[in-house]
Amino acid sequence: MASSFNFVIGSAKFIFAPIERCLNCKRNFDENMKVLQKLLKELNTVKEVIELRLSAEIHGGTMQTEEVKNWLDDVQRIKTEIEIIERKAKEKKFLSRAFLGKMVEEKVVELKAFLRKGKAFLGMVKSFKYIIVGGGVAAGYAAREFDRQGLKPGQLAIISKEAVAPYERPTLSKGYLNPNPKAAARLPEFHVCVGSGGDRLLPDWYKEKGIQLILGTEIVKVNLALKTLVSAAGEIFKFQTLIIATGSTVIRLTDFKVEGADAENIFYLRELEDADKLVESIKMKKYGKAVIIGGGYIGLEVAAAMRINDFDVTMVYPDPWCMPRLFTPTMAAFYENYYENKGIKIIKGTVPVGFNANANGEVKGVKLKDGRVLEADIVVVGVGARPLTALFKGQLEEDKGGIKTDGFFKTSMPGVYAVGDVATFPIKLYNEMRRVEHVDHARKSAEHAVKAIKANETGKELEEYDYLPYFYSRIFELSWQFYGDNVGETLFFRDNNPLSPKPKFGSYWIKDGKIVGAFLEGGTPEENKAIAKVSRLNPPVENLDQLKKEGLSFASKF
Repeated sequence: MASSFNFVIGSAKFIFAPIERCLNCKRNFDENMKVLQKLLKELNTVKEVIELRLSAEIHGGTMQTEEVKNWLDDVQRIKTEIEIIERKAKEKKFLSRAFLGKMVEEKVVELKAFLRKGKAFLGMVKSFKYIIVGGGVAAGYAAREFDRQGLKPGQLAIISKEAVAPYERPTLSKGYLNPNPKAAARLPEFHVCVGSGGDRLLPDWYKEKGIQLILGTEIVKVNLALKTLVSAAGEIFKFQTLIIATGSTVIRLTDFKVEGADAENIFYLRELEDADKLVESIKMKKYGKAVIIGGGYIGLEVAAAMRINDFDVTMVYPDPWCMPRLFTPTMAAFYENYYENKGIKIIKGTVPVGFNANANGEVKGVKLKDGRVLEADIVVVGVGARPLTALFKGQLEEDKGGIKTDGFFKTSMPGVYAVGDVATFPIKLYNEMRRVEHVDHARKSAEHAVKAIKANETGKELEEYDYLPYFYSRIFELSWQFYGDNVGETLFFRDNNPLSPKPKFGSYWIKDGKIVGAFLEGGTPEENKAIAKVSRLNPPVENLDQLKKEGLSFASKF
């Protein structure tokens, strides 16, 4: 009897199991259809917004990526497939509704993936016809040139790690450190393009021109083949044409694992934030001791600024004289004597090997390789810079530490240009490739690259970049300019007495019997133009004694 009962129960389970599975499938189908309808409604909303944005960007002169267009096509496909499922479900055939369950489950998974991708496009992808990566001097001058060339609103974006619109960077080591609050340079006073005598481009200017300033945004990944930039926050930027204007970054003593180099009040000067921190420390450590590491541009200019701020200043550099990449020993001797007469101590031929700090982590001493220890309340390091090219390694051809370009700043990748510090470009005057780290080249190369971009678009002809190297500095009451190439034999001329009220002297560089470079301290605007002209013309020198006798007047003849 028991066995017969068990047989009946077992048979019932065998018969009704498929029916139970069908009922479960139907319940799952109904639940998944509700989920599917909800997801589809949300997807339609995202699709409509993306289509509106696509229309707006096309109107603004930009083009959306193929990836987004493909997504829109796929959305239409999946909507059609869901309509077919709904139509079959409405036939009210029990088994058809039950066996559609698996298909609906797959569509729910697919729809969720499409929705995630759509939201990513909506919130994270921004497309522009032109993007400038880097927000320094070059970016500002490039933006002005784009405007001059007839830029349409919405076409250009500048992506900068800094939180402010492009400014004239040389001000940071000069007027920004002025101790007189009324005379100290502060933004918006030195936004580009005042450094070359142009108008200040304030943030509102970019807004009026329809240029997007994307500030406080660091690009961490670049795929040039896909024309894609990715920020640290995960934002994706698409471009048609890219200008690389990333500039340089300072070389830090921590890079060499110098002991204690991470102590407080050890400063580097590259960005506005660096200058603000230094200014605050100058106020806190008033009348203290400052040690300047380095005898180049930054070292000389900051040493002068710290002395003007009434600090006890000591300069330390390993070279036998200051500015060895440009100055001759005779020229350097004048500036070193001038600095010493201003009360600045100079220690040459050694380097820091460590730093002492107090209990608060603030620097208190600089340990030198020769065994001396210098007291210090503030240390400013200026030992050079490196071009920021790491993001583009393996994607662009490089040369001499920079990104190789032609005379129009085109790189080895179509639609990608490099300007300023990062570009290694041909100097027509000397028929060789060089990389130049100076604000004058940053300005001019940026403008020329934009002209080249627009000429390429319109089919117009443009001359190659024909740059005359130019460097300058202003320290204390002194002001010098250099043009050309500092190679060959040097000839010093005029007064070089550091006690003179207004020192004026210069030097010519002579190679293959021709003047190839000229330097002048204390020149008037007309005299500086004269040495620039003679450096470009490369006139022959027949008699060195006669040239020394004529001095500056020789340049004034041309």
